[in-house]
Amino acid sequence: MQVNRLQRWLTPFKATAAGQSLCALEKLPEISNTAELQYNTKQLKAGDIFLALPGVGGHGNRFIRQALAQGAAFILTDSLPDTEAHLALEPQLCVWPDMLSVLPQLLSSFYQDAAKRQELIGITGTNGKSSTAIFVNQLSDLLGKPASVIGTLGYGSYRNLTPLQNTTPHLADLHRIFYRACEQGQLRTAMEVSSHALVQQRVAGLQFKVAVFTNLSRDHLDYHGTMEAYGAAKALLFSPELCQTAVINVSDEFGKTLAQQCKVPLLVYGRSSDCAGYSQYLSYDQLRSDGKGFQLRLHSHLGDYDVHIPLLAEFNVQNVLAAIGALVQCGHKLSAILDAVKKLKAVAGRMEMWQFPDDVALVVDYAHTPDALMQSLQALRQQCRGRIWCVFGCGGDRDKGKRPLMGQIAEQHADHVIITADNPRTEAVLDICKDIAAGMQTGANCQIEPDRESAIKLALIEAHAHDMILVAGKGHETYQILGNVVRDYDERKYINDLLAEMS
Repeated sequence: MQVNRLQRWLTPFKATAAGQSLCALEKLPEISNTAELQYNTKQLKAGDIFLALPGVGGHGNRFIRQALAQGAAFILTDSLPDTEAHLALEPQLCVWPDMLSVLPQLLSSFYQDAAKRQELIGITGTNGKSSTAIFVNQLSDLLGKPASVIGTLGYGSYRNLTPLQNTTPHLADLHRIFYRACEQGQLRTAMEVSSHALVQQRVAGLQFKVAVFTNLSRDHLDYHGTMEAYGAAKALLFSPELCQTAVINVSDEFGKTLAQQCKVPLLVYGRSSDCAGYSQYLSYDQLRSDGKGFQLRLHSHLGDYDVHIPLLAEFNVQNVLAAIGALVQCGHKLSAILDAVKKLKAVAGRMEMWQFPDDVALVVDYAHTPDALMQSLQALRQQCRGRIWCVFGCGGDRDKGKRPLMGQIAEQHADHVIITADNPRTEAVLDICKDIAAGMQTGANCQIEPDRESAIKLALIEAHAHDMILVAGKGHETYQILGNVVRDYDERKYINDLLAEMS
């Protein structure tokens, strides 16, 4: 008798059902080779398998009838839905009480162990995850090892990213993405691993070749509650169960603690003064800006080099070192990696610069935390021959405690500040702006312009020759959330249009 695809997939797991009958395997319906696993009916296509899983907003059993109406070929759930519905749906529905305990293995098996065929580099930290992942992708391609990326900017090759709803997707989405990457010959993936994903087990069962830590500063306290809990969530990635090797920034205070506790082979990176005493390291000193990037002296356990990094901001120097460290841990020669570094390009919306008339520079950066804003402003101060302008806001319905902190930082490190909207969501823009301004000592160099486009234009109109304008918070994003409405807003395109208009 011919065994269909569902039987081939589920039969090996039947013995794990802890005394429960998984389902009548001989009665399973046939499914197509193009069928995928979906836990969200918004992504479900006719012929797919629907996983009715427990979630933050309730159980997926509520959507079983909707999934069937959309053409789901099969339903797999861990708990019995309405009894009458269950009897009516056989053999399209299978109730498997222990499903969650083997979900990572189930997903891996369905997608032909694509995750195991991937060389995974997981990157966590408050800032720098996206840039580091993109730099790993760029460098890998230059070294002849096609790679992909998963994170805030999307997934796929960095040249053509498909948008994602979450920085780190659901585990079912991850396995599907790995499968597609393997089909395209991309056998290395650099992925951002958020603190939410680690706590919510979204990377359960994955094995990272390298786990990278960038830094820790205030963010997501509306979710984690305390910095201690936030840091502990980040540290989960560095357990031997999840990673084989580690690359950690020891110029970050939490990174120093993490390195001391690390139980896997470790490579550290950072300023030379911070890397003393470690056997494997990438450190730098003699840092100087040349207007187009940074020249530095790189010291390492593999030798010393003079290096030019063609990017703005010292934090990008550290992001590049994180990417270099990850590739060293993957077995690439340091000299070959450094040759590729010369060809790195800036990441979209990450310290990305436009040159306006009268030598006025406008820089867009995703900085949306106090630490990131401070680093971005300090980076521009190193480059600027005139005054620094800062245009930024804070998100609504999120951590309110960081608003006055960011106001204080903007006042201290910029010559002129324009407070404006970010993603206000259901809060009043003016209320958020006032929360930010409350952190300023005098507010003498500050003005409020609630409309973001008008705020950017105002800065450009009032800027003098050789001034630099930092527009912070949105970066790569192509939308703005006002109330419950998501409107199209591509800041980078808007700036391109302004450049054409003002030129």
